[in-house]
Amino acid sequence: MRELRRNMRVVGIIMLCMFIGVGSWFGYSAYLQGTRWMTSGNNRRINSARKTVTMGSITDRDGTLLAYTDTDGSRCYAAEREVRRAVSQTVGDTLSMSGTGVETMHTGILLGFSGSIIDRTWQWMIGENKRGDDIRLTIDAGLSAYISEQFPDGYTGAVAVINYRTGEVLAMVSKPDYDPYKAGTSDVVDTAYLNRCLQGKYAPGSVFKIITLAAALENMPGVSSRAYTCEGSRPFGDVPVTCAGGKIHGGLTLEEAFTESCNVTFAALSYELGGNKMVETANNFAFNDNFTFRDLVLYESSYPSDMASVAELAWSGVGQARVLVTPLHMAMIAGAIGNGGVMMTPKIIGQITGSTGIPRLRTDEGSYKTVISENTARIIGEYMKETVEDGTGYRAEVDGYTVCGKTGSAETSNDKSVATNAWFVGYIEEKSSPYAVAVVIEQGGSGGDKAARLAGKTLKKAIELIG
Repeated sequence: MRELRRNMRVVGIIMLCMFIGVGSWFGYSAYLQGTRWMTSGNNRRINSARKTVTMGSITDRDGTLLAYTDTDGSRCYAAEREVRRAVSQTVGDTLSMSGTGVETMHTGILLGFSGSIIDRTWQWMIGENKRGDDIRLTIDAGLSAYISEQFPDGYTGAVAVINYRTGEVLAMVSKPDYDPYKAGTSDVVDTAYLNRCLQGKYAPGSVFKIITLAAALENMPGVSSRAYTCEGSRPFGDVPVTCAGGKIHGGLTLEEAFTESCNVTFAALSYELGGNKMVETANNFAFNDNFTFRDLVLYESSYPSDMASVAELAWSGVGQARVLVTPLHMAMIAGAIGNGGVMMTPKIIGQITGSTGIPRLRTDEGSYKTVISENTARIIGEYMKETVEDGTGYRAEVDGYTVCGKTGSAETSNDKSVATNAWFVGYIEEKSSPYAVAVVIEQGGSGGDKAARLAGKTLKKAIELIG
């Protein structure tokens, strides 16, 4: 009998632990995935509430109206057409054509499902119709419109800007864009609904050399003091790795190989490091992570763990092969270098305000992960600074500020007549203006031209508008 009671206690303890574990998992999943469940098209509560609740407003960080409900119940968007289009995928539309927009992702907040009992009681006391909560975003409408205006005519692509110390998303501009008033009509091409900052998965090209450099610095003692030689091409297995434009760099230091974006040197580093170290470092930088951020849906970036050949390993070190990344993730990576190796969690909601006018701040996200040591981040930062001051990224310079960056030209086709995607990623070193940027211009050619130029203009305007 005593043994039976003991066994029953053991079984009871096990069941209790299982119950706590399941409950904890459910709570964690609800915390991270709640907005995705809430916005499901099958959610009858949402569909019913749309008929009886006045949706709350959406503003930018300075209070500029981006979406609101008019007195006749119709949903309205920013008064300026340029602003409406620039923030179209970020804000969204009434038809949820842009599935990652705030109008869709945070419908529950806008319909008041997250409101407190105080808000509901206040509405009842003053006789106000049911009204959802207002959302103040972290983005700057003026900065977004400026980026959209400066984006090269006739090109598609994306620009993401973040505060690398807080994680605040300051701009997500995706081209082509659309007018939310015309959502669902033949006037809008289907690709305009895609937020390329969050959903566009691109070969990073040479901007990935930031990760290869980190892997080398942290795993190859003395790598920064070696001498390197570039003859313009080097075979890896049966496939050669070549430098852009057939350039022959000759003798190089590691810093020169980075600032001049030497493919041969970085392919050799990747080959020497081996697949395991490259995968480990890429994973440290959040490649292959299943991002589950509260405020936004960010598609997974990928670095292959099953290299098919020596050539694929070598090309992966220069951001080709099967390496894919989103622009916002690249901005996070650049920001992590500026932030001493700490990558911040991106957030787009700055504040939620209920009917009482009492704001509920959303500042509890903090850091996402430490990707590299502070010393490694410092060295990479110095190399990125040199890239802008005396390398391929000189067009990204901003007078009076120190810009650290990396250019990239990513091949998207075996047909050499197809222009490469142009990349620039970087950040402002001064902590008074902790802004990081990622620019990708599809078939924009050299990253040191259009992409670097747009990045420099973007960072300068961010300083002017935000400080």
